[in-house]
Amino acid sequence: MKHSKYINKIESAILVFFIGLLGLTLTLTSCEDDDDGVSSKTELLSYGPMLIQRGAELRFIGNNLDDVTSIVIPDGIELTSADFTEHTATSIKLIVPQDASEGYLELNYSEGTLTTLTPIGFSEPISMDAFAASSVKPGTELTLTGDYLNRVAEFIFTDRVVVDSIDFVSKSRKEIKLIVPAEAQTGKIALSNGAEDPIIIYSEEELNIVTPVVSEVAPTPVKPGTELTITGTDLDLVTSLTLGGDVEVTEFESQSATSLVMTVPTNATSGAVISVLPSGIEIEVGNITLIEPTAAIDEIQDSYGVGETVVIAGTDLDLVTTATFTGAEAVPVTVIDGKLNLEVTEAAQTGTITLTTDNGTAISVEGFVTTKPVATFPSDATPLDELAIVSTLGSRVTSVMFGDLEAEATATGDGFSVVVPLEAETGSISIVMDNGEIVAAGNITINAFTFCAVSEFASEATTMGDLLECSVVNGGSLTNVLLNDVETPYLLVGTVLYVGVGNDVGDNKITLVSGTTNVDYTIKVEASGIVETVLYNTPVELANWSSNYELNIDFSGAPADAYVRIRYTKPKDAPQMKVFHGHWVNVYDGSIDGNPDNAAILASSDYIDLPVSLFPFSDWGYSIILQGDGMVISSISWVKDFSPPTPIWEGSAKVSGWSDSFTALTWGGYDFSGLTVGQTLYIYYTADAEATMRIGNGNWAAIPSTVPIAKESGDETEDGNIIIPAGTSSISFVLTADDIAAIQNGGGLGAYGGDFVVTKVAIK
Repeated sequence: MKHSKYINKIESAILVFFIGLLGLTLTLTSCEDDDDGVSSKTELLSYGPMLIQRGAELRFIGNNLDDVTSIVIPDGIELTSADFTEHTATSIKLIVPQDASEGYLELNYSEGTLTTLTPIGFSEPISMDAFAASSVKPGTELTLTGDYLNRVAEFIFTDRVVVDSIDFVSKSRKEIKLIVPAEAQTGKIALSNGAEDPIIIYSEEELNIVTPVVSEVAPTPVKPGTELTITGTDLDLVTSLTLGGDVEVTEFESQSATSLVMTVPTNATSGAVISVLPSGIEIEVGNITLIEPTAAIDEIQDSYGVGETVVIAGTDLDLVTTATFTGAEAVPVTVIDGKLNLEVTEAAQTGTITLTTDNGTAISVEGFVTTKPVATFPSDATPLDELAIVSTLGSRVTSVMFGDLEAEATATGDGFSVVVPLEAETGSISIVMDNGEIVAAGNITINAFTFCAVSEFASEATTMGDLLECSVVNGGSLTNVLLNDVETPYLLVGTVLYVGVGNDVGDNKITLVSGTTNVDYTIKVEASGIVETVLYNTPVELANWSSNYELNIDFSGAPADAYVRIRYTKPKDAPQMKVFHGHWVNVYDGSIDGNPDNAAILASSDYIDLPVSLFPFSDWGYSIILQGDGMVISSISWVKDFSPPTPIWEGSAKVSGWSDSFTALTWGGYDFSGLTVGQTLYIYYTADAEATMRIGNGNWAAIPSTVPIAKESGDETEDGNIIIPAGTSSISFVLTADDIAAIQNGGGLGAYGGDFVVTKVAIK
């Protein structure tokens, strides 16, 4: 293989430079000039070019050079006039020997020797001639011939795979030997002198790097987990194989230049096999097909019950890792005597059993049927009838479908029971099993009913204090109405029923009673605004502190956070009153409002509110006792304000690490001048984890009423740092005069700490 010869550009420039100086470099002379200006002695004026390449022509210019008999070039190479290519009185030309070295030249003549003032220097361009072989295998020896190869510091294969000269097998001027690295690729090679600004020459032709060649892949198809043999040439170069499913194999059972044996991973899939070389080159070996299991139910039964075993036979079942009944979760399996034994679970449904191998292959097994309940229903029934159904597998029946209406079933000793829905109509019925399967159970006739039932509610919810309104059928059969199993007032006007809904907010149960038939409904009761329920409205005069009015009023139906409201009129200008609970303990003597004589507040209002919790006793025959003068008690009731708090700010404010705080309501962010004692302040928040919140004013000082809340939450610093749990919640407290002063005089209201998000601030 021939290669082009390259000359170093720097060396070429130097060559041109010294040619330009030819004739200007003076040397030693043998004698002085003659009087006429022409020397009669032998003398050397210049020589060149410099630098010069070995094998090139070197020229000497001077006077009387025809007297020179020989020229000595280092080291000790003597050339006589017979070796000169030109020899005249003014010029000598000769070819520089290939074994010439740098140094001073000597010109011998009859009267002595002339020595050059400057040493000869050589241009040594690296060149490539041939590779010893047209192709080479990684790991074997490569020989490159050329010239000045002793100057090579790096041998560079395609894709920048470098072999440093220190790793060469040998290096001389004419030859380099080295071991081809495993990463080498087919392509042009390059030689570098390794300088900081290196000289790099490239080959004209590519060096062929041997790669593996595959002749056979066997067996095919192959079973996962068994051995696969690849035969061919240079297979010892393969470092890994990639199989279908991007499964990589890096360890082989055996490997040589002609054979590679590996175990096929069980998670590999059918498809191309790719060999990977150290160079990163990927070569397709071929395609393999993996054996897949075959399966079918062995000695199949008509149906299978919970706990029974389904036996699956087939081929290569040891490849199966999991089995899945329709409707159930996958379970691991083990092959016993070549078969799979699957236990039927409650979740299993009629349908395909799916077997899955480690590589994700799914094998469908058909024919599995669950054992169904067999139930006997009556030919007809009336809504709300409780049917006792004789059935097999009654414990597996969860509900019965009357057309599209579903009614819950309850297991019994010999089957199950179910109540016919009020809305049921004549038509088909079905059984719903605990695994979700629905089993047709025939048809049933639904008889007309005579008891009272709701046909339509006037609204989805009823406000506390209002009457529930609904339309009914068979109203003439109604004998009573129950609210949460207790009789409640009602009024039937034609087909419209009005019912008192009581004081419990939320879901309540209403029962329509028609003789021995009860029909239950769930209703929603909502609260709105202030609700006042009068418990006593017979006038009572309080005069001259002369009488004790002992009243047995039932406060048990009032919400725990309600107030007892005592309304009165004032015949005198300065009415006074004391209030006791049922054990004669004074619960109101003016201390609440700071007026011990009870006069001022009573004179400016027509009622007082006292927490219902102050009146827990009635075992002495009365629950509230009144004394006083100059007033007439008009009524006693319980009162609660169900209206929601009024938002003063809503949004999403991140509070993080005491650095990012909620300050939207501080220092002019909101006008707190209208706060009054007794209002409740709410802070709504969301936290991803337990956090710390300080509710403070604009100066970060905790609002006084929050300090007890903080202590109750576990704060030991007494700084008012409330420990809040993860989730969405709120903190609320009743404003005192100290709280209002802290907010109004301290720059408003803020939230500090972290990490949580403030979503709303409200007042009620």
